[in-house]
Amino acid sequence: MPMCVRSIKVSGDDFYPAEMHPRLINQVQLPSMRRVAPAAGLGWVVTEPATMTVSLFDHDLRPMARTAVPLDNPQVEASATHGFLAVGDRHEIAVLDHAGTLRWRSTWDRVAGRAPDRKVSFHLDGNDILWIRLADTRELMAVYAPTGDEIHRVPVPGPEAAWFLHRPTDAWTGLALLQPDPSPGALISLTDGRIAVRALSGLDLAGFNPAGDRYLTMTLDGFLSVRDIDTEAILANRHIDDMVDIPPDVAGWRLTDWAVFVTDELILISVVSTDLPDDAEEHLLLSARSLRCRSRLRYPGQHAPGSIYGAERQGRWLTRHHHDNVLRLWHLANPLDDEPLPGQIALL
Repeated sequence: MPMCVRSIKVSGDDFYPAEMHPRLINQVQLPSMRRVAPAAGLGWVVTEPATMTVSLFDHDLRPMARTAVPLDNPQVEASATHGFLAVGDRHEIAVLDHAGTLRWRSTWDRVAGRAPDRKVSFHLDGNDILWIRLADTRELMAVYAPTGDEIHRVPVPGPEAAWFLHRPTDAWTGLALLQPDPSPGALISLTDGRIAVRALSGLDLAGFNPAGDRYLTMTLDGFLSVRDIDTEAILANRHIDDMVDIPPDVAGWRLTDWAVFVTDELILISVVSTDLPDDAEEHLLLSARSLRCRSRLRYPGQHAPGSIYGAERQGRWLTRHHHDNVLRLWHLANPLDDEPLPGQIALL
């Protein structure tokens, strides 16, 4: 199905692209679903608390493995790569291969050197390094995933809550420190057995573009920024209330915490009404160069917008609505770019 874009005249000579219809690539329904996350070099990892399992999917949302969780708590976190799966709860962490074979399992006090009082965040990168952020001690650990051996740890001050952001282009991984206060993010890597931490300007790191040369930050009060990853210079910065060419009927809606690069030139965001039910939600495509609204997405049939999850392949993203347990993989068949063709309406 080709992508359809329709532009509407608002006033005078001002236009905005009203609707864009993405193509559904694949969909899958699971018995339950708690957390969906990118899996480095593979696709996605999904935790299923009702069945105490974790499912792995490739870049086309095809099932690759479904593994029973060897822990007692159904509320687990998970991270995966093309070779390994890490699962953890408040008490333990375990690493398995895709066949479900347990490589190692340990309590957090053995891994961290003390029993943590707070949730521990972790992430598997494409080089089989298990990154662990210890909230209690404000430390970052690098562990060799196949064996569980600690490689290095360094202090990383900042808020307790943290998450890791996959960056597919090289060995650097994003680290976001989120709550209770906004905090700058960082790039982390392992070089010659030592952890390197490079701070990034801007609050609340949200993700990277596919080429890896820009990053997105977003704040809870509605600001979005795109920055150059080498210079950290601000390339675009807007508040949701000041978004140019936003559809009039969603003006004044608030930004959710879902925003991802769909291509190097386009960012997908989710907005919700401040006075309608929670399912009053819209997805908007923004220019990555100016953060100007390019289009409103219209999903085919009765598919509601739902939560957004990024993909390693350009022009793709996942959605999941909280009313069901269905993941859907979408694609922009002919992505917009920021260079209008001769005679084309300049949308920027």
